[in-house]
Amino acid sequence: MGFQIMSPHGLIQFLTITSYVTTNMAGIDIWVDINPQVLEFGHSLEANCSTSCVGSDVLIILEYKSGLTPHRQSGSKWIADFFPKVTAWDVSVPCFVRCNREQRSVKEVVTVYNREINITSLPEVLEVNRRYSLQCIGPRVYPNNKLILTWLRGSEIVQRNSREGQGLPDEDNRLRNVFNFTASLSDDGQEYTCLAEVDLGSNTTMSITNSSVTLQTYSFMDQPRILDKRPKEVKQEVILTCEVSDVYPVEKMRVRWFQDGEELNSVTTRPNSNTVQSTAAWTPQETGLIEVVCMADFEKYPSVPSKNHTVFIEVYVFSSPEIQIPTSHEGNLVNITCHVLNVSGDLELRLKKENDILAKGSSSTGLTISHTVQAQAKLDGQQFICEAELKLQDQSITSPVIKQQVGTLHVLYKPRDTFMTISVNNKTVSGFPVEVTKGDEITLSCMSDGRPSPVLEWVNPSNGNNIEIGPGFLRIPYITSEHQGIYICRATNQYGSDEKDVDIRVKGLKWIIVVTVGIAAVLTTAVVTALYQKFNARKRGEYNVQNAKPNNNAQIPNGHEYQKSFPLKKLDPYCGETITNGLNQ
Repeated sequence: MGFQIMSPHGLIQFLTITSYVTTNMAGIDIWVDINPQVLEFGHSLEANCSTSCVGSDVLIILEYKSGLTPHRQSGSKWIADFFPKVTAWDVSVPCFVRCNREQRSVKEVVTVYNREINITSLPEVLEVNRRYSLQCIGPRVYPNNKLILTWLRGSEIVQRNSREGQGLPDEDNRLRNVFNFTASLSDDGQEYTCLAEVDLGSNTTMSITNSSVTLQTYSFMDQPRILDKRPKEVKQEVILTCEVSDVYPVEKMRVRWFQDGEELNSVTTRPNSNTVQSTAAWTPQETGLIEVVCMADFEKYPSVPSKNHTVFIEVYVFSSPEIQIPTSHEGNLVNITCHVLNVSGDLELRLKKENDILAKGSSSTGLTISHTVQAQAKLDGQQFICEAELKLQDQSITSPVIKQQVGTLHVLYKPRDTFMTISVNNKTVSGFPVEVTKGDEITLSCMSDGRPSPVLEWVNPSNGNNIEIGPGFLRIPYITSEHQGIYICRATNQYGSDEKDVDIRVKGLKWIIVVTVGIAAVLTTAVVTALYQKFNARKRGEYNVQNAKPNNNAQIPNGHEYQKSFPLKKLDPYCGETITNGLNQ
């Protein structure tokens, strides 16, 4: 009769390994079949022993340790036992066969296990660069040397452990696998698995159970740093800045500000992948050393201790210095004052002109210093500096606080240094008088120094047409003879006046006069000469025929051939004879 499986059980049935043991006695075989060979504690087991012995004298005996009582079926050459629930760790199947006065025995050991596997707890989150241990306690297995514990990082084997020797069946001595490692950023979100396997021999294993853990890591190496610890002025809003570097994960880091245990409103930013900054607007209301705290923690990781940075910021009173410089007439004395009304600390007050100190003093509350100068026009616009320096308690933190106010001296004086700029046809000219040609364009520009600023006016000699006059300029687009003369720019304020003049001469007018006079002289000379010659000709009885018209009388010379005077010929009206100078010819 063959062996039959009577009680299959899920995965174990699928992974069932049947033990086939054969022994030979004078050509007689003995088979021991176990199903499953690897048995989970409390599950069912099937065992079968059979022989090939031929004859009537066949004896088969299957005996178990106490506590193992099977349901049995048997035949002449076989015995099949079924155990519905095995609750023993030491399980073996001994088979005794006697065949024709010969006897043999075979014993097969069953590996028994449970599924209990434990990983010791780690902190909720692991600090980067710190050493940790992952410990896995394997299930109970007998024989002990059949169990293998393996640590996997993802799918990668990182450590494997087993033991030698079967051990004692009643001893619950579990196999441990301890994996030591240094946490890194790459471990964040990484799954580690402890795998329990049974050695089946021939480099074959069967997985019986496993347990996994997913790690979370963080980096919080440095304390938060308050970046600006300098003293602050009371009731003046400032921005406090705290920074935490080398942080992971930055999105889970929380940075807060506190004063006297009360949290300040703050804004968190992340300038890069591993830095967190927190800024808070703060207006100190009291003077002295004020404690402020910057605290950093992982809000979602309460097991990670928070870190903080505490500083004492000095808060002081320091009103801005004021300078007073009255406006004064030239020649008068001017009293320049510099003062600070309220301070808390060692104050030094200085009144300066550029880098020269004119007056100074010191106080711990308020102070006024002064300096007297004589008002001069050359000092108009001169700047004076009222400089206050406050020395604080802790000079190691910061240099003294310095505030300044600049004042300007204004001197009242009459106009002076009037000058004039002349351009002809948009080209600047120099030299006086200024000679221009008829038709030129001329522009006169005028400026003057004085306080109050002088009023500028033009004195036009000709009051001619086509002249444009505006603030500080006079323009003649097309100059003619009527524009010739002296132009005056006069600067006036309530303290006096000053003026500048220029002589404008038109060259075209001179030449017209010269030409006219020349032509008149020539014409006069010609007329006088003609009259003189005519008068002399009548007196001598001669005429100048240089310009006489020619005639047809051959006896009268042609004026074109002779350029001299000839005697005048006359005809006797009574005798028709020609007479010359009263003589007959």
